[in-house]
Amino acid sequence: MFRQALNVGKAQAPLTLFGIDGKYATALFQAAAKTNELAAVESDLTKIEQVIAKEPRVEELLGSPLLNKTAKEQLIESLGKKSDITNNFFQTLAENNRLSETRGVIAAYKSLMEAQRGVVSVKVTSAKELSAKDLKQVKDNLTKGGLIKDFKEVNVVNKVNPSLMGGMVVEFGDFTIDMSVSSRLAKLEKLLTDSISA
Repeated sequence: MFRQALNVGKAQAPLTLFGIDGKYATALFQAAAKTNELAAVESDLTKIEQVIAKEPRVEELLGSPLLNKTAKEQLIESLGKKSDITNNFFQTLAENNRLSETRGVIAAYKSLMEAQRGVVSVKVTSAKELSAKDLKQVKDNLTKGGLIKDFKEVNVVNKVNPSLMGGMVVEFGDFTIDMSVSSRLAKLEKLLTDSISA
């Protein structure tokens, strides 16, 4: 049914995602959109994510090369009642030996659902916590600068990573803007190393 839903014609995903998890999440989104089950699939994935968060061993087992496909399918089955689209999707992941991508696929699907609702999440990583004023300025620069458009709401989340030394890294969708001091130093070091060895 999952493959049949994909072959009916493609529903347009609200974001273009790359990588293995992005491609699988987009395929799942398109299949769910065709059968009007976007919310049901999102609910299924949220439940699976909660189980994985409570029982980290589940994620380990999903990615284990020691478990055969049938055992992995039984493990997915044991995670609770799910829609046909979700069940078939996980069977496809098992067939393609991609169950280890489960957490990434769930995160990517959630990004697609947020975008579908007109919300874009922006992750701002900085060396120390930014003030509300600084985060608002980042949000304003992204929206007024045209980098983020066609969204009703921009959700900015600040993560702290002291190894950046200063500046920030801004990530949304598949875009990354690296304005960190550590990145600049790495580029300078490479430039110096290249010029010395030339």
